[in-house]
Amino acid sequence: MSEEQQNNNVNQLPSLVNLRSNRNVSQIDLNFAQKSKTIQSENWEILQRVKESLESKAFSNFFTSSLAKLPNFKSPQELAKVLADQFIQNEIKKGKKREAKSAIKIQVSQPQTSDSLPALKTPQIKLEKNKFIHVRSKSRDKLRELEMIKEQEREKEQQNKENNKLNEKILKQKNKFLSKDTQRQKEQDKSFIEQPSPPIKIQKNIRHTLSITKLQSPNPIESNQQQQPTIYSYFLGGGNNSELIKRVFDYRSDWHQTTNMARANFRWQQSNHGYKYFKLNWHKSHKELLNHFEFHPEISNKKNLLINVSASCEILKLNPFDIIPVTFAIDFTDASVESNISAFYNFYNKNAPESKQLNKQDAQNKLNEIKKKLRIAPSKDKKQLEFQMRDTFTGPDYLWLLKPTGLNRGRGIHVFQDIDNLVDLLIDYQYGYHEKQIETYKDENGQTQQKVVQYVLKTSSFVVQKYIEKPLLIKNRKFDIRVWVFLNTDLSCYFFKEGYIRMASEEYRTNDVDNIYIHLTNNAIQQHSDKYGQQELGNQLSFDQVSQYFKSKIDFRAQIVEKMKEMSYFAMRTVATKINKLNRKFCMEIFGFDFFLDELFNIYLIEVNTNPCLEESSPLLQMLIPRMIDDAFVLTVDQIFPIQRDLVSKFPVTNYSDTENMWQLMGELTEIQG
Repeated sequence: MSEEQQNNNVNQLPSLVNLRSNRNVSQIDLNFAQKSKTIQSENWEILQRVKESLESKAFSNFFTSSLAKLPNFKSPQELAKVLADQFIQNEIKKGKKREAKSAIKIQVSQPQTSDSLPALKTPQIKLEKNKFIHVRSKSRDKLRELEMIKEQEREKEQQNKENNKLNEKILKQKNKFLSKDTQRQKEQDKSFIEQPSPPIKIQKNIRHTLSITKLQSPNPIESNQQQQPTIYSYFLGGGNNSELIKRVFDYRSDWHQTTNMARANFRWQQSNHGYKYFKLNWHKSHKELLNHFEFHPEISNKKNLLINVSASCEILKLNPFDIIPVTFAIDFTDASVESNISAFYNFYNKNAPESKQLNKQDAQNKLNEIKKKLRIAPSKDKKQLEFQMRDTFTGPDYLWLLKPTGLNRGRGIHVFQDIDNLVDLLIDYQYGYHEKQIETYKDENGQTQQKVVQYVLKTSSFVVQKYIEKPLLIKNRKFDIRVWVFLNTDLSCYFFKEGYIRMASEEYRTNDVDNIYIHLTNNAIQQHSDKYGQQELGNQLSFDQVSQYFKSKIDFRAQIVEKMKEMSYFAMRTVATKINKLNRKFCMEIFGFDFFLDELFNIYLIEVNTNPCLEESSPLLQMLIPRMIDDAFVLTVDQIFPIQRDLVSKFPVTNYSDTENMWQLMGELTEIQG
């Protein structure tokens, strides 16, 4: 091919990059034509191949790779950028600025058809996406891992800062002590040198020669480099006398409080809200201990306690109402609510005093009326309670209790006599029951004040429980017993050797169901009574005091306390396969078990609390609760995070050694089998 023919063909090259027919030849076309004059003959053969494959499906890739060999264009992307810029400018001129900005794909317009060259099918040039977006779209799990790594780095940096501050404080104290020791040593050395040494007497008849060596001052012993102390951190969620937990940790010098819950080695909260249990099975740079098990509601929820105890008693062919009071679960979110209400009402009518009993037809009509009021759909499941309750449950007033399943500290508990009162309460709670409570607080002068606070309690899950109308009384007042049960990280179960008795403020009578100071013994309720603390400090008695009171009738410790320990272990075993069914590591929990005695000294487990009250509301609790917490930490915290500590407890308890751990091992949680 002659040089003249090549120049003629090159002059036609700008038409490859022309835009639409209504556009003029732009400056980019002229620049492109001028640069193309230097194309060698071998490049022209490539363009010929482009012309021959215009209609080919692989034209886009071929054309892009061919243009990459043009001089002064390092890559097809550079050429695409030039063409894209021209496209955006033209679009702006047309008033399509919004389209141009939001475009992700830039498409080069098809050039005008020419006599010498056919129309080119231009390729679509995709802009490179952001690397972060690409990673997220490719794998969300990978992105989550990257974010977690960054978070751990930030937390580690924060922890290092806290450790450095604490280390500086510790080193300052150690340097202070070392300086005092050094000064004391210098004074001792000085006094030693100033004192004359006693004369040495050498006997003449000694055959061997004594050689007296000069006393040389010993070389200074190089002190070993101080090892960096192990520092652990704990986080407190507040409430329920959390200051007590801080007081217990103050005797562990290697621990300090932190506000960074994500990096805390130990977290103590009233509930497990916010606990990320799934992280406990991950490989982490530090251990983390939590004070609640993930599935503790299996035993701390009143409905679940009934279900699990009943299931275990069925395996062992026992009457569950010899362990817990007669109880029915009414959950409006459960498909079996209709059958449960029917079972309750049939039992209620069957065991009612003769004056309150209805015949079969009237009882059925009353039941239909109740279901209509509560808007309950029929159920095919039919239940009938076959177990009998003891005579101590019944009396002339025929009292029952309604308890919301998710509340504690006596909140939402009602004593009722008539079935219509129960129906009204169930309706109120589903729409929102307005309850007034008295709260105690301290004003600016530190004086204790009280105020009435109104709560709206809304729930759909309840238990209806038979009131024990013939209770055992102390000084003609009702009482219940609080004991503590501890579940360790390895599911070993412990019973604290001491507990306390919670007394009512008013004398017992059944004809006044509205006076809660007669029927409910929770300290959170009794503390607002005008008679609170008049007979006992904090309305509380110790095991020794109760033992003395009942010594002529029963051995309280040998019979009652041991029976409570046996029942506590049984209740915990009913959830052996449920409370930590995902095998989470580093969980512990202290439960508050409440027991009740009838007039025949029969013991009943009333409920189990996941967040037992730690308020030191009497001298008795000021002695017991700190020791209970400290000894529990000895079994868990001090084992998982080894530290050097004094083996003597800082919280003495009467009649117990300061080196004794007051938690008594009951055994491992094993599944109950027939």
